Amino acid sequence: MNAFQRVYRVYGRLLRGFGLISEVATFVMMVLVVANVLGRYLFNKPLTGTLEFTESLLVLIIFLSVALTQYDGGHIRVNLITRRLPRTYARALTVIAMLCGAAFFTWCGYAAWIFAAQSYSFNEQEWGEVVFPLWPMKFVVFFGIALLAIQFLLDAVAETMMPIAADDERSMEHI
Repeated sequence: MNAFQRVYRVYGRLLRGFGLISEVATFVMMVLVVANVLGRYLFNKPLTGTLEFTESLLVLIIFLSVALTQYDGGHIRVNLITRRLPRTYARALTVIAMLCGAAFFTWCGYAAWIFAAQSYSFNEQEWGEVVFPLWPMKFVVFFGIALLAIQFLLDAVAETMMPIAADDERSMEHI
């Protein structure tokens, strides 16, 4: 196993840890919503702040797991053009697409950082049943996007290191 493979696998384990946090957040959100519904209909007393808390949990669930989905190859991959090309050209287009993804999400991460920093600077809050700070979840958005940008970059490097497969279905397990 070469150094890049070790980095790739360690990064994958890191993403799995964030995936576990997303799973726990999903479970907490499910319990919270069920408790809110039961409280509302059985005791006529819903849980205060359920909406605000579930909104924040959704941010955790989505943005802490999006890079893991990329790592696992779970995003939609359209190969209408690449499956008709010679394997070397298909690989080159895949590397270009991964680099474009890395560049795009780096730009998105930069924008999310500015947005989160501004939110923090004036302590942006949501005013609902409870006063709830918004800036922590905006930093989670930045963090999740940054993880995705790094994953796209790692995928571009991994694509160049894989042996050319006989079929179009390539897996990161071959790196």
